[in-house]
Amino acid sequence: MGLDSWLDEVRARQKTFLAGLSVFHQQIENGVAQLAVRVEEAQSRSDDREPERLQRTRQTLNVEAVLKKLDSQDFSSLSRREQRAVPALWREVGLDRMDWFLSRSPESLPRLVRQRLRDWSTSEEKPQQDAWARLAGKCPVDAGSLRWGLPMSIESALGQEGPRILAKHWLNRPLQEAVEMLRNLGLKPGVNYTGHVVAEHLRRRLQGRQDVSEGLKFLVDDRVGRAWMPHNNMDNVAATAPLEARVAVVAASLECWARGQAEAGVRGRLEERLIARDSVFVDPRLTELTHAWTLVRGLAESAFDAFLTVLIQQDLEFFFERAMHEEDRRRFWLCYLGSIRRTTCWLDSATYDSLARKLATLPAEQQAAFRRAKRFPEGAVSAFCLSFDRYSVVEFSQTNNATFIYPQGELERMRKGKNIDHADHLKDQTGAYRVRKLIHLPRWELRFEQELLGLGIERDKSGRRIGS
Repeated sequence: MGLDSWLDEVRARQKTFLAGLSVFHQQIENGVAQLAVRVEEAQSRSDDREPERLQRTRQTLNVEAVLKKLDSQDFSSLSRREQRAVPALWREVGLDRMDWFLSRSPESLPRLVRQRLRDWSTSEEKPQQDAWARLAGKCPVDAGSLRWGLPMSIESALGQEGPRILAKHWLNRPLQEAVEMLRNLGLKPGVNYTGHVVAEHLRRRLQGRQDVSEGLKFLVDDRVGRAWMPHNNMDNVAATAPLEARVAVVAASLECWARGQAEAGVRGRLEERLIARDSVFVDPRLTELTHAWTLVRGLAESAFDAFLTVLIQQDLEFFFERAMHEEDRRRFWLCYLGSIRRTTCWLDSATYDSLARKLATLPAEQQAAFRRAKRFPEGAVSAFCLSFDRYSVVEFSQTNNATFIYPQGELERMRKGKNIDHADHLKDQTGAYRVRKLIHLPRWELRFEQELLGLGIERDKSGRRIGS
């Protein structure tokens, strides 16, 4: 064999070897990537199962016996199962006993950090919260089982200002991206801490006079974001967040809505989302606020009251403009806006179908009001119910129909759970349930005002509409 031939063969073998080496290198990279994905999936499954596992452990564990062992400082008497459960029992264990336990079992620190993140709450007193944060902060951030990726120390993250500091650090990131980063660290919507970061992210952008449309779109349109919003069983929601987190996010969303730093279309969709048929929040226009809405109002009272008033105004103006076509009645009832607690609009089928066809051409606020309206399957008359503290008033779309006033609850008692399919179903012709039946004769406004005043329903002192 000549030298040239031998060199050609060597070069060919070299190319084959390099090609094989490249393929081998690519296979290693693919294998490492697949391994990383599987590890991430395994960690995610572990994160999902850990709260349930800890709950089962708590139910079957003799907590009093564990506390006695901690009191006696006999670490060897604690079983492996009991040792793993101690961080989850931080409330019962207390700071001093936990400090001693961690000095004997430093490998339990990551579990305490994760548990404190899951149980983080604004209801905890600051000195106590800070003391626990200092204790958990002894955990090194590079502990393998911790997967710490937050851009701050453990002590700072677990302190009372933790979510606020984190939100400030991620302020220039889209809200959805911030939530995804938390999810990758095991802080999913089912954790209180995540909801408080979301709420603080919205508030920080408000304080910086930045547009919040992107964040609100995520909350009303994304299946993950809707975890903190009112929703029902028909909504596509990834999970339901804890009540404290939902209250914080809803209150922050209302503040965004009230400040007007979002697109009109987004505000309209937020309004619809906030009155979804949620078993916890329910429609805020109900006479008695649910516990969830009461908590929201406590955090953002002025924003909540403005939201409620605007919802009622939108429904009222929508009905009298689109179904009634009577300016005098619209003006009259707007003077009672501050006393109205809830409104319900029923449209006759012809009016409803006509508005549905041209829905896209309606102003954003009227589109939202239309979606809240109900449809009468029968008849050609629409109806509008205005609920006050003690009475409900029902108006109809044709002037030859009287106005009926019922004590609160009597309209429902009259129907006895039956469907309301026709305007006549809202009329008490026998007089057994209503307290007044008012007729729209000339100078009806003064007479109506006097009748309402006799029932304790007063006009707003300002006598003007919101936004005028």
